[in-house]
Parts: sequence; structure tokens; C-alpha cells
Amino acid sequence: MNVSERNKKIALARWSKKHSEDLKKINTNTEALILKASICGFLAGDGSVQKRKEKQFYHYQLDFFPDDELMMNTYIDQMKTVYAKTPKIKKNNNFYSVRITSKVIVEDLLKEAKFGIKNWTLPENLISLKGGKEAWLRGFFSAEAYVNKRSIKIQTINEKGMLQIVKMLNNLGIETKHYDYQPKKENHSTVHMIFI
Repeated sequence: MNVSERNKKIALARWSKKHSEDLKKINTNTEALILKASICGFLAGDGSVQKRKEKQFYHYQLDFFPDDELMMNTYIDQMKTVYAKTPKIKKNNNFYSVRITSKVIVEDLLKEAKFGIKNWTLPENLISLKGGKEAWLRGFFSAEAYVNKRSIKIQTINEKGMLQIVKMLNNLGIETKHYDYQPKKENHSTVHMIFI
């Protein structure tokens, strides 16, 4: 075994031990699962959950981009409660960048739902819990909704996700109006909107 193979083996053993410790810290009681539903809503609305290959290893990264301090602090408190991790915060012009690099958290969230602008899905297991739907909607609407005096508006290019939201709101007794808008530029996706 040469030096680089030996070093790689040592590094992998250290990471394995660290991941094992992080897995033990995940809070799995009902209250934490409801908070995890909210985290999924925040990330579907304005976040990124990434697993990408860099050279010989995978990189796991979680980013959230809130535009106000209250939303940021709510998200951070939820991450601390569920995963016992504190994200790094960077202030940009009119939003925050809140980042955690963690294989354990990324893999745990990807077991619950898909993420990405076009492909996010609802975390079915989490929203089936009492209070789970409301927690997910609260997180998603906090990150994605526009509120004025007459209405609350949500827009996304994820048609399937939008239709699921409409159904969930209707099941909760909240009436909505659903519209589609096709931008004039050919390469732009159809925008799906909900008004409450």
C-alpha cells in the first residue's frame, strides 16, 4: 500500500466515524419530524440540496437563501433542533446565504423529498403526520410567497409541485386560484401561480 492509499484509508475511516456520530445526533421525535417538514418547505421554496462529485469524492452541501432575519433564525433553530448543527451565515446585499456541509443531513433530507427549482417534491412521510402539512406550507410560503393587501401569491416552474400545493390547500379548506403564464422568451419555462 503506497502513502496516498494509506492516507485515503485513514481519511475515510475518520469520516465514517464522524458520520456515525452525526447520525446519532438526529432528533427523531414527532416534534422534530414536524420541524423537518418545515425545513423541507424552506428548502423547496428558496434552497438547494446538493450531492455532487468532485474528483474522487462526493461533496454534500445545503444552502438556504432567506431575505429576512426572522426567517433565517427560524430555519437555523430548526436545523439545531433536528440535526444539532449550526449553519454558516453570510450576509449578501438583500438576502442571507445560510450553508451547512454535511453528508448525513443531505442524505437524510433526500430520503424524504426531492429538491431543485423544477423537481422539488413534498415529503410524503412528514406531511402525513399531524401538523406536518401546515409546517411544510409555513416553510414554503415563508420562503416563496408574495403578500400584498389583497392576496398571497406563490409562483413556481414546478407544475406537479404546484398542483400538489393546490390540493393540500383545498383539503385544509383554503380556496385558491391557479393560473399559468408563459413568458415570451422561448427558453423560459411556464410559470405556475397560486393566488389566495
